[in-house]
Amino acid sequence: MEIEVKIAESEKEFQMCLTIRRQVFIIGQNIPVEIELDDDKINATYFLANLSGNPVGTARFRHTEIGVKLERFAVMKTARNLGVGKALVLFILNQLKNEKTIYLNAQESVISFYSKLGFEKVGDIFIEAEIPHQKMIYKKIV
Repeated sequence: MEIEVKIAESEKEFQMCLTIRRQVFIIGQNIPVEIELDDDKINATYFLANLSGNPVGTARFRHTEIGVKLERFAVMKTARNLGVGKALVLFILNQLKNEKTIYLNAQESVISFYSKLGFEKVGDIFIEAEIPHQKMIYKKIV
């Protein structure tokens, strides 16, 4: 099975990103639509991961006052534990290799996943959309 990650450039690819997020977050985790689908309020770069040609994962990043924030990592249930999430993270980090500060807010259940990819916990666990999260900052391995 081949994983291909790309920047979502067309409206069709952007809509596929939203479809994946609806499945994972709104349906799968009961996150309210108004919290999850904020895309008309922000300026972000979107990514789409395909597994054997089928769209199965997405993420985005946006610039904030403190650096680049990685967000909305979502992998369809049928494609989990196949390396899609890791491929998304590594592809995005490569796109951002010249950025000073890269961070994310990880759901508690995936803190160890991000730790293995070079992110370190900062601060305390907090609640977002009724789910425990941990702020994590990417520590470049020099």
